[in-house]
Amino acid sequence: MFKAKQFIPLLLIFLLAGAEITRSQIASLPADSVNYLWPTNASHYLSSTFAETRSAHLHAGLDIRTWGREGYDVFATRDGVVYRIGIGPSGYGNVIYLKHKDGSFSVYAHLNRFEPGLQAFADSIRLKDFSFELDKHIADEQITYHQGDVIGYSGSTGVGPPHLHFELRTPDFKPFNPLLTDLKVDDSLPPRFSQMGIEYLNPETLRLEGHSILSANHSGEITDFGKIIVNGPIGLSVNVHDRANRTPNAYAVYSLAMIHESDTLFYSEADHFSYSQAGHMFLDRSYPILAKTRSGFQRLYVVEGNQLPFYKKTEDQGVLTLPDGRYPIRIVASDIYGNRSEAEIEIQFENIKNELRPVQYVPAYPANSDFEGKIITSPSRPVISNDLSLFAAAGEPQRAYVSNEYSGIVNRSYLDQVKLNPNSTLSLNSSDQKLWIRFPKEAIYDTLTLDLTMTNSPESINFSFTPDRLPVQESVYFNYILPDSLSENDKLALFSIDKFRNRLTFMNSVNSHGIISAELKEISSLKLMEDNIAPWVGRPRFDKNLGGNHILVVPVKDNLTKIDYRRSVILINGKRGIVEYDPEDDLLIYYHPEFIPSESNEVEISVYDGVGNKTTRKLTVMFSG
Repeated sequence: MFKAKQFIPLLLIFLLAGAEITRSQIASLPADSVNYLWPTNASHYLSSTFAETRSAHLHAGLDIRTWGREGYDVFATRDGVVYRIGIGPSGYGNVIYLKHKDGSFSVYAHLNRFEPGLQAFADSIRLKDFSFELDKHIADEQITYHQGDVIGYSGSTGVGPPHLHFELRTPDFKPFNPLLTDLKVDDSLPPRFSQMGIEYLNPETLRLEGHSILSANHSGEITDFGKIIVNGPIGLSVNVHDRANRTPNAYAVYSLAMIHESDTLFYSEADHFSYSQAGHMFLDRSYPILAKTRSGFQRLYVVEGNQLPFYKKTEDQGVLTLPDGRYPIRIVASDIYGNRSEAEIEIQFENIKNELRPVQYVPAYPANSDFEGKIITSPSRPVISNDLSLFAAAGEPQRAYVSNEYSGIVNRSYLDQVKLNPNSTLSLNSSDQKLWIRFPKEAIYDTLTLDLTMTNSPESINFSFTPDRLPVQESVYFNYILPDSLSENDKLALFSIDKFRNRLTFMNSVNSHGIISAELKEISSLKLMEDNIAPWVGRPRFDKNLGGNHILVVPVKDNLTKIDYRRSVILINGKRGIVEYDPEDDLLIYYHPEFIPSESNEVEISVYDGVGNKTTRKLTVMFSG
């Protein structure tokens, strides 16, 4: 805890001076003499920068705008050998990893396709078993490119609209900000604050108990967030974005500082991180606010488990825990070129009763109580299957229930509250041992006290966690022994519940010998229910891809358990091809590099969803040339 009159030399001098940033600031970066080529002829404008908020990780590179189009040239930024290639419908989509002579890497993702020679090599591997997906290290093949060679073409595979995702990584595979090199964009505009989060911490434990959001007042040069009164410790977080010339996109800022008078309380720079730390975004950002608003409020304090190397200075871990009085706090946001903006807030601490002491540990997870309102109904209140109003109902939180089978009434039984510790393997079990959730040794970031309520209704079984919507460092494994009446039901599926958006997400669960199993990427309330609806399959049509190959495009749709593209098959005139999948546009694509359609083509289509519901179509598709 800092004292109001204490003087600490400003770490922020570096920021305010606008000093030039060089590669030598980070160990193992390429030498200053290394020259990089801009990796595409699409544009020199960015849609995203380094270390931005993503759905499950920090953004590890730059996104370069391609104006909503595909097929722009993608160049090798330096001489290199192809280290790895990947093809698939998610993540990086079609991606190339080049390894350079100094051991560093460049990465080019979301490609429409590779250059013809590399594409032919990839296809020769896929055609062995007609697999769509490919992830292969091929450095031994010694496929080399020189700086400026075309290695592929921009696309939209994996995720999002058309763009080129470009990364640079150190020899130990750590992503670093490409704008630390001689790659530049035109940027003379400062960041802009839009909101501030006030995160209320328990005076004794410092566990998060709630939050409020303040809107910015932009009436002057300095953004004003007004005055607040608090009676306990708080952490601040900000929703702030950078801008660049002649583009509407909003970017992540490079550095953030929090200052009281002459004291720098917090200072961070987003210059590099380990890929294994990309998920620590959930700790750098305020996860409860992110889950609710989808906005990445960057914390100005550091919680337990956060190992990102961004934090150059923290006083009391950035937590504000002060004696009674008024404290003007200043926030400074800067981009990588030194353009900066300032925001102010005045915090009045009143009725501080707890002993003030230095802060060395801030829990990563909130207190074991419903966060911002009750989300579990009382035992007397009925639960309607598939009705997410359950998660907005009032009542005292209950701690768990298990019933033996579906019934016409709501049933509950209760699990013991469990305390989970990091660096230890533990299972959360029901008393009848029909439910167990295994937490591997590295799964959670910090100690966590967790409750679980299980609720049966006529059409579903619900598993509700308190607290809910929590990040984990590694996957958690869910297992539930089904009642005898459901053990042979292969149409059962497990879904994650997003109560804020009234949405279900299929968890790729498996019913094996009467046990439903799933890998959980977060601690989130779940719903187990049937999917008996087969995928919708539309009218197929012939087309050409950007490589000039004939393809058959088949519209498909499945709203619950999604399309199982790995299992789906398309035959044309009895010949099998690779079945590719575009989840953004809901398309299955028949591809074979040697395929040329006839005037009349007999097409057989078998499309599966995630629980095995199948739609089969046999039809004649004409080709006019």
